[in-house]
Amino acid sequence: PIALDEVITDGHKRALIVTDRFLFNNGYADQITSVLKAAGVETEVFFEVEADPTLSVVRKGAELANSFKPDVIIALGGGSPMDAAKIMWVMYEHPETHFEELALRFMDIRKRIYKFPKMGVKAKMIAVTTTSGTGSEVTPFAVVTDDATGQKYPLADYALTPDMAIV
Repeated sequence: PIALDEVITDGHKRALIVTDRFLFNNGYADQITSVLKAAGVETEVFFEVEADPTLSVVRKGAELANSFKPDVIIALGGGSPMDAAKIMWVMYEHPETHFEELALRFMDIRKRIYKFPKMGVKAKMIAVTTTSGTGSEVTPFAVVTDDATGQKYPLADYALTPDMAIV
């Protein structure tokens, strides 16, 4: 709970928590929402993230973000919720952006042909990790799977690095 104090003291009013069904069903999201609600922060939870998140799930989460209008997005979980939340964040911040243009087709993040949009205008990103595997809470990477083709798309840009990580 103390780690969430910064969310409250920064003046955030609307928090979208992105997690998976297991963590939601086992009360992990409740630990965050109860602290935030007690401080007057409105919360919404998106818990449909599965392992290897798909574009359809990410788009559904982005639709929720667009209707709820959070000023902070909190990713709760391991690599999959972190990746999904990062991509939802991009889609929320910049709905005009075409996902295909953001996907990295080469290995060097510094030699992009497409400029990643500025992030953090509508919402800050906070990552709360429950595992110690991927390091997604502190990296500029995210991976999503195209439902139609089964192809995985990597996104890589320093703009994807969360504003805060709670470990």
